[in-house]
Amino acid sequence: MKKLFIIGVLLTTLFVGAKADVDPNFYIYLCFGQSNMEGNAQPQSVDKQYVDPRFQMLATTNFNSPKRTMGEWYTATCPIVSPWGGLGMADYFGRTMVAALPSNVRVGVVDVAIGGIAIEGFMSDKIGDLLKSADGWQKERIIAYGSDPYRRLVDMGKKAQEVGVIKGILLHQGCSNNGQSDWPQKVKGIYEGILAELGLGAADVPLFVGETLRQDQGGGCYQHNTVVAKMPSVVPTSYIVYSNGIPGNNMDQWHFSAAGYRTFGKRYAYEALKVMGRETKVDDDYEMNDNLKKFFEVTELKKINDFSPKKGATRALKITATFADKHTEDVMNEAQITLPDFITFKDGKIKVNDEGEGDVVISYTDFLGNTVTTSFHVSCVGTGIQEVNNDHPSDQQVYDLNGSRVNGKQLQPGIYIKDGKKRVER
Repeated sequence: MKKLFIIGVLLTTLFVGAKADVDPNFYIYLCFGQSNMEGNAQPQSVDKQYVDPRFQMLATTNFNSPKRTMGEWYTATCPIVSPWGGLGMADYFGRTMVAALPSNVRVGVVDVAIGGIAIEGFMSDKIGDLLKSADGWQKERIIAYGSDPYRRLVDMGKKAQEVGVIKGILLHQGCSNNGQSDWPQKVKGIYEGILAELGLGAADVPLFVGETLRQDQGGGCYQHNTVVAKMPSVVPTSYIVYSNGIPGNNMDQWHFSAAGYRTFGKRYAYEALKVMGRETKVDDDYEMNDNLKKFFEVTELKKINDFSPKKGATRALKITATFADKHTEDVMNEAQITLPDFITFKDGKIKVNDEGEGDVVISYTDFLGNTVTTSFHVSCVGTGIQEVNNDHPSDQQVYDLNGSRVNGKQLQPGIYIKDGKKRVER
């Protein structure tokens, strides 16, 4: 009996010792998908500069260059997914996260992704058939993950749980299942399987799902975004990461550019921070190196032309910011818009509901806390004039809103009719 007691004490001590090695401030994110998650862009010089060692990657396969061993942690210098990958979604996700979180928090990514793989490639009961039909290059990559990418992700997730806490799952996949209506249900099955095998709760481990390259950026599988949009109704703890304005690589219809991956990674981080209830801004004590600072530092918002509509008219807004490294971003989802009381804003469009005159003011605050502002004037005013005779286009006659002719060379600020059109004099 005494021996059993001693054995029990030893086992308890070993268990407590093992648990003590888990750092609650090591936030780990599982990542999976196809080539955009794997990383399809060649890293540029800016991407190869300093990476904060608080941002870590767990090698999920063996690397030759740089030399990395499966199951070991490394500073997350690119490539961080596989020997075949380049710059991808997770790179600037992690770089943004460590800059936003307190200095005692580390961020780790556990990433399994394969170019061109269908969502069925992450279903253990489907991977066998997929492997049989895969091209040689893709078969090689599947085999590198033990011929079962889902199992490798779960096994590496368990390895990560020995030292940290899983805080979320990132997914970017869809072109190989473009527009398939059952995709959300398949994703749900994979997500719930991961949670069950790792003993996690959905409320504690949200799923972040990125859109594919949009049509206006040359995307060839943009139709899948209508399927991605359904994810929150299928998985309530899932969140969409939007791809509006993120540029393609101008070489094919599926992949983002290096600049696009930086922006998309930042957007994944912003979504994760918001779900955590944190601001999308750099931590006050974080010392940021210059290459990141130029990426995050906004310099201006693109000017938007004034608008003189009829009552009931709408106008789509595109809010574009320029940053210190010269890249531009569509910041519609992060901008603040202040409207006159006769205008409303919905689904990216303003609508002029009544006559009136005023300014639409747009402001954007970047990750560093810098704010830039632009505005445009909206004038919707009834004229009392049914028609202006414009038989002589070269005639520069000017009328006020009562229909009286005025001296066009001595105009006070206001709205006038010139050449049959309303003009604003400031």
